[in-house]
Amino acid sequence: MIQIQDIVWKYKDFSLTIEELTLQNGITILVGNNGSGKSTLLHLLATANKAPRGTITYKKDTMDSNLVAVRSKIGFVPTGIELYPDFTPVKLLLYMSQLKGLSKDFSRRQTQELLKVFHLEDVQKTKVKKLSQGMQQRLALAQAFLGKPSYIFLDEPLNFLDIHERKSLLNYIAELAPHCVILVATHELNEWGPICHDVLWMNKGNVQFFGSKTMWRHGLPLPIWIGEVHEEYYNEFSKNHLIVYAGRMKDKLIVRCASKTKPSLGFEPTAPTMEDAFFIRKYSKEATIN
Repeated sequence: MIQIQDIVWKYKDFSLTIEELTLQNGITILVGNNGSGKSTLLHLLATANKAPRGTITYKKDTMDSNLVAVRSKIGFVPTGIELYPDFTPVKLLLYMSQLKGLSKDFSRRQTQELLKVFHLEDVQKTKVKKLSQGMQQRLALAQAFLGKPSYIFLDEPLNFLDIHERKSLLNYIAELAPHCVILVATHELNEWGPICHDVLWMNKGNVQFFGSKTMWRHGLPLPIWIGEVHEEYYNEFSKNHLIVYAGRMKDKLIVRCASKTKPSLGFEPTAPTMEDAFFIRKYSKEATIN
């Protein structure tokens, strides 16, 4: 469990403020526009930055009371992470294990396990600078799980991964979820939807929503409708309705839209997806402000 109390972080014109927030074991997806404070929050939680005001408590420890103990239990993958280019994957993982204070036997054993989990066995002795972006991303992810951390913070972890690697990562994280706090900043809500437990929505440095994924998808200000629209009528239809998604099927378009009333004949109400919920919440908030 992580408890955040009265955190304030300011940098130039940006300010992040969280009065109170508790993260339990499980997967929480962190959503919001670029510049909303997602990466800032992850850096604070990972102890890469320290807020001048407020407290973050990891079970019973804080950065001030026991920084070494806190950091030993953290796994972190920021965006744009730079790996040692002349290291090999096996050397990098063993080196990072050493920095975490892990025993040699455990480090060797877990390094081989992680190389297998992240499909890096065949390139374990190839220098990082010669690896593809996808391989480097998998290696960055692998190092985050060294030492079986209690707190895992990932910033857009699916970047550069193909569909099979994404599924593999999601399955791996889902297995770990009951035993640790996992916070994932992502724009890909629908991919994380099946395995996440909670949603944390940040906007302009403030928490706009925090709750279960069921709460996230229900109680929306607008319902979602789905139906068919002929291509020749779509432009006019889109001017009068809030389009969430449109996909082509022969000479028709399958359209999902948000509307208080039935948008047209043939449209039926449908359950909102995780991304639908974000779209509607964001639109409603912006409409209120404007």
